[in-house]
Parts: sequence; C-alpha cells; structure tokens
Amino acid sequence: MKIKKGDIIVIVGLILLSFGINFAINKAMSGYEGDMLVVEQNGKVIKKLPMDKDTEFKVEYGGHYNTIVIKDKKAYMKKADCQDQICTHMHPIDKEGQSIICLPHRLFLEVESHGDKKDKKDKEDGIDKVVQ
Repeated sequence: MKIKKGDIIVIVGLILLSFGINFAINKAMSGYEGDMLVVEQNGKVIKKLPMDKDTEFKVEYGGHYNTIVIKDKKAYMKKADCQDQICTHMHPIDKEGQSIICLPHRLFLEVESHGDKKDKKDKEDGIDKVVQ
C-alpha cells in the first residue's frame, strides 16, 4: 500500500491540530502571573513579598528552618532541614494559585495576584485552600 500525497497532508494536519490544541490547553490553564508571594506558617500569614524583587530569607520553626528564594519573578524553596526534602524538589512557582508546601514545618507558600488583570469574581469562586 502506497502513501499518497493526500494521506501525508491529512497526517501533517492532524499533527499540527494536536499541537495547537495542546498549546491552547496549556495557555488556558497557566493562570495569571502572580505579583505577591504569601508565606504562611500554622495557618497564619507571616510574610507577603513582591515577586519582582529578588530576595532570599530564612523561616524558622521549632528549631528547624526553610530558606525561601525569590529570583526572576519565581519563588522556590532553596533549603530545608526536614527529612523528606519534598519542598526543595518542587519546581519554582510564579503563577497565581501555585503553591509549595513543607508539611513537617507547617509552611505554605502561595503566589497571589493583586493586579488589575484578575476579575474579583474569579477570586471569590470556590474554595481557596483547606489546611488542618
């Protein structure tokens, strides 16, 4: 069976369509760029930092620590002395709603957007987070 010119056009068209759909889905799910990093410990906000200012700081809790870095408008956990180290292996966060959590130290980092891009209705929809 020979592949005809029309078959190649259909195959290339389907491949391009699948890439287009993938791009559209990723773009729609990516969220808004956040401009504020909120740091909570034990359910209480301990710091709010702008994402556009590079900084590094240490959060201590019960004799343990986490080092948080904001660089190039992305936040990540650089160091922690917890046993599992899951928080230090998470990808940097920069979009609204993304978070990094260190369960042993009860630390929660979340990116928020306080700019004009976000509609108030979107902010009020649904449950934000539940921590016990």
